[in-house]
Amino acid sequence: MPRINGDRQRHALLITNRLEGIAAARRKLVLQLEELDEQAKIMQRELNVLHNLDALTSNLPDEALAMIFEAGALPGSSHWPHFGVVVSHVSSRWRRVALSTSRLWTRIVWRAQNRYQLRANTSTLTFLERSRMSPLDITIIRFQLKDFSPDFLQLFNGLVGRCRSLCVKEGQCQWEDLMKAVECISNGAPLLSSIKLSASNHITLQAPLLPSGASRLKTADLHRIKFDSMHFILPAFISVTTLRLTGVWFQLLSQNEYTAFRNTLMALQSLHHLELQLDEYEYYETMDLPIVLPSVQYMRLVAPPGHLDLLTLSFRAASLVTLSLEGWVKYYHTDLESQSEMRFPLLEHLILTNIKTSWPYLDTYAMRFPGIRRLTCQVHPEARGCDLAYVLQPVHYKAQVRASRRSPSPFDGWERWFNLEVIAVSATDTPLDHALYDMVSTVKTALPLRKLLLPGVLCAQADADLMARLRALVQVEDYRLDWPTPFLE
Repeated sequence: MPRINGDRQRHALLITNRLEGIAAARRKLVLQLEELDEQAKIMQRELNVLHNLDALTSNLPDEALAMIFEAGALPGSSHWPHFGVVVSHVSSRWRRVALSTSRLWTRIVWRAQNRYQLRANTSTLTFLERSRMSPLDITIIRFQLKDFSPDFLQLFNGLVGRCRSLCVKEGQCQWEDLMKAVECISNGAPLLSSIKLSASNHITLQAPLLPSGASRLKTADLHRIKFDSMHFILPAFISVTTLRLTGVWFQLLSQNEYTAFRNTLMALQSLHHLELQLDEYEYYETMDLPIVLPSVQYMRLVAPPGHLDLLTLSFRAASLVTLSLEGWVKYYHTDLESQSEMRFPLLEHLILTNIKTSWPYLDTYAMRFPGIRRLTCQVHPEARGCDLAYVLQPVHYKAQVRASRRSPSPFDGWERWFNLEVIAVSATDTPLDHALYDMVSTVKTALPLRKLLLPGVLCAQADADLMARLRALVQVEDYRLDWPTPFLE
């Protein structure tokens, strides 16, 4: 039998007792830490109360704080996390005020992605509960019909009566899916004032859009709708004042398609703002059947190169004040020169966007729209030399021809923008120098030029004395496009 070492036993017992003491001390420390944590929470709450009492918003009534929250929630924004969610996590008072402010939760954003569907359903229902009966702004992003259950579509149909704006964008669905979703909207939309529909493929309507009507609908933005089905939008769009149609495809346009397009636009008798962006436009009998829009004051036309002239000549707008154009080629149609002014007799502001040197040939547009009072040139970001001097050159050249009797250009018989008062140019690559000042001075003798709108960085880099002389000659302000932007983005 092995001999027991008493010293080792005593030492082991000593270690065991020591370990038990350490464990007991640890348990005591844990209890002390828990007690300290609880004390810290109590003190922190008290400190938060003291800080809140000294905060700038502490004396604000709940109603005023609610108004601040409403102002902070930007309309039309799809930013996540939602502003109401953010402010509701600041303090208990802010949360109480936020949850009781129904208009803070009226922006319903549905991100239609499968992996987020459960969260989207939960947040949508939560927001709807908090919004109570306030009007709603509904945005559906990346629409796919498979992401939406019949229960949700039924719920959405029930919400249409409260919907103030509806936006379906970045859709990855076929147009059939989008139309199935639209067809579920059988209820009226008495509060709807703005609608935007966009799908990845062209949309062919097979039934009236919003068949129960939308008497307050003023703004509509449709992407890739086929014109042979546009008559289906008329019942809901009859009161629309602002319309944008983008991604439109007119290839070898037939008489029936053009007539449907024409009749739809002419039926919108309240229309005063129209934007068209066409992927292609080929129809050569517009002179016989012009699109007459007597109430339109703002019109933007964007077409592929070579199609813009035909598109422009399709319209007659007696009240048109501002015309924005894009879609340039280096050549011009001499047989179209005398047509445009008769079609837009009140035109004052011509906007040319994404221009480059000789794209377009400015003399062409000086002849087509000779009576304008304002010219805006938004230069392509990569364009070089397309600056204020380039824009002034047609008028400056005319003055030089008069003085020297040199061989005239093909346009020498035309007066170039004889009423022009304001010129805006966005280019920043060419500095303002004394040669430009001399050109402005010469042009001012021939035109009632009174104002230039130039990029602030360009004016900041110019010589101070030169800018002082230029400002003495004409008003100089920061460049701006001055084009209305009423659409949801």
